[in-house]
Amino acid sequence: MRKRFRGVLAASIAVATTIGGTGQAMAAGDTYVTSYFDKTCLRAEVTFKSDGEIWTISDKCEDGHAVAVQTESPYRWTSYYRGGWSNGSKTIDSSYPEGTWVRFRACVEFGQTLKCGEQAAAKA
Repeated sequence: MRKRFRGVLAASIAVATTIGGTGQAMAAGDTYVTSYFDKTCLRAEVTFKSDGEIWTISDKCEDGHAVAVQTESPYRWTSYYRGGWSNGSKTIDSSYPEGTWVRFRACVEFGQTLKCGEQAAAKA
């Protein structure tokens, strides 16, 4: 069983790596995570903790590019983290009415262009 699981896991990672540019949104309890990666590395990760509406924007790659969180609803805004991968992350405290659905994604800034991963949905 372990060999079969490892094979499925390795195949899943290979497919995800081949696709590039998108990250899978996942929820663990009330914490939601999405990311942006490409063939170089996992570049950006955004975490939303619904208890307290806390955002964490993390720079995961030593590439000299800023990372950001971009929200789509209930209103649109973008917040950047330019502290570099060695300093880790930026935390933002926000406030949404209880039960509000928030859509967001992790992005990396390339010059004047943002490249973003998949959108995640979280309930505040």
